[in-house]
This record gives sequence, C-alpha cells and structure tokens, in this order.
Amino acid sequence: MNNIKYWLSLAIMIIVLAACTDDDDPNTDVSVISIGTGESNDFDKYLEKIYTEPYNISFQYKLADIESDMNYQLVPATYENSVKMANLVKYLCLDAYEEVAPEGFLKVYFPKMMMMVGSGAYRNNGTVVLGTAEGGLKITLYDINNLDISNVERLYEYYFRTIFHEFSHILHQTKDYTTDFDKISSTEYVGGSWNDAWDGKSSLEAGFISDYSSKETNEDFVELIAHYITNTEESWAAKIEPAGDSGKAILEQKITIVKSYMKEVWSIDMDDLRAAIQTRAEKLDEQDFDSITIE
Repeated sequence: MNNIKYWLSLAIMIIVLAACTDDDDPNTDVSVISIGTGESNDFDKYLEKIYTEPYNISFQYKLADIESDMNYQLVPATYENSVKMANLVKYLCLDAYEEVAPEGFLKVYFPKMMMMVGSGAYRNNGTVVLGTAEGGLKITLYDINNLDISNVERLYEYYFRTIFHEFSHILHQTKDYTTDFDKISSTEYVGGSWNDAWDGKSSLEAGFISDYSSKETNEDFVELIAHYITNTEESWAAKIEPAGDSGKAILEQKITIVKSYMKEVWSIDMDDLRAAIQTRAEKLDEQDFDSITIE
C-alpha cells in the first residue's frame, strides 16, 4: 500500500510540474514569476537630482503598500501629474524657502519623504484628508490626479497650505513657541467637533483663521502660518475683514506671536517668505512643469 501511495504522489508531482512549464519556451530554467528589478526611470533619476541630493528628500509617487494608509481606499497618482507636482513643489515651496531661510535649513528640517496619492482620503464624517505628517519625517499629499496648475487658489487649498501647515508642525515640534499663544483662545477650542461647531456661526469672529484652527492650539498656530504666506497683503486683509473688530484683534495678536517665533527661532521673516511665494505664484503660467532634465 505504501508503494502505491509513493508512486501515485510521484505521478501527481510530475503532472503538476509539467503543467507549470511553458511548452513554447525551451529554456525551462527561467522562472515564470517575474520580479521587478527596481531599476530607476528618468523621472526617478530626476527626483534624485532635485530632491534627494540637495535636500535628502525622497519623493514617492508609486504608492508602495508599506507607505500607504490602509484605512482608506486610495489610488496611485498618475505619472504625468507626479512630474508636474514634483516640479511645482520644488518651485513654489522649496525654492521660496531657499530665498529667505538660513543655509541648510531645508536639508535639516524639511521632512525626509513626500508621498503623492492620486485620490483623496475620505473619512466617515464627510471630511477629507488633504495631507498628513508623520513624526517629522513624511508628508503625504492626496488628490494629485485632480491637479490643476492654472488655478492657484486650488493649489493653495488642496496642496500648499497642507505642505506649509504640516512643515510648520515639524518646526514647532522641534522648537516650541511661547505658551502666551496658548492663552489667547484657551477657552474657545472645540476639539474634534471643529467640523460642525461653527454651523451658523463664524470662527473668524472668534479669532480663528479657519474652522480647523479651532481644534486646538497647535492647529491654530500652523494654520495661521499656512494661510498667511499663501495670501498677498491685500487678500490677507480682505480675508480677516469679516472677523470684525474683536476677531481681527485676536488674529493680529496671534500673528504677531507667530511672526516673532519664526524670526527669532528660525531666522525667517514671514513677510519675506510670503513675498517669495506670491512672486512665484504670479509667474506660474510662465513655468514648464512637465519637463525633467537629468543632465
């Protein structure tokens, strides 16, 4: 009986092995399983040149599972929009900081990974995640497949306020701001209910630059930075006008502390940074964001 089982098992194994062999391919030593070599394409080499070498930043666009948030259903960013976004972030963010920040600032403090995701990350409460930062090491940007370079306000809202917001978190987590800021609106923060806490009311009149600012003091602080530098002097004045006298006084008190912090701690003048960003934003239509050069 044991001999019968042995020969039957051997016969089955031979059949299985024969079924896995490509009869049209005489080279049976080559595996039918294809494993990627991970070779870099021209865009990867370009990213190495403009992100990794000067800033030690890894710009990721292929949506590797290990770097993705499995709590959301996500799709990868398209290649074309990834090229555009790589050039755009370099032009409107990194190059603007380079104009006004101390030498080596970005290489030391800017997060070491930027990850592009094609779709938005939608929560059950109806809100959408536009970006995240993880431990000062990584910024993830979503909705890259809906990138529209012709619409600067959308660029600010969906991408660059997110970048500036998350980068500012990294800065204050590295060197904190004064507790005087915490005291200004200490009784007004609404925590996780920020999304519906202002229904029928104005967060601006309460001294918050956005509804999300009212979540807690750190969000309030970085939202002010993100909004201030993505508005011209004129549009900033128009933005805070609806806050009324009381709200404007609170906002001006807060922005004074923010400016002082950026200048004293990081040697960055917020008005100079805003001017660098706004000057570049005015020239977006003159730029070529589709090309890569690896010379």
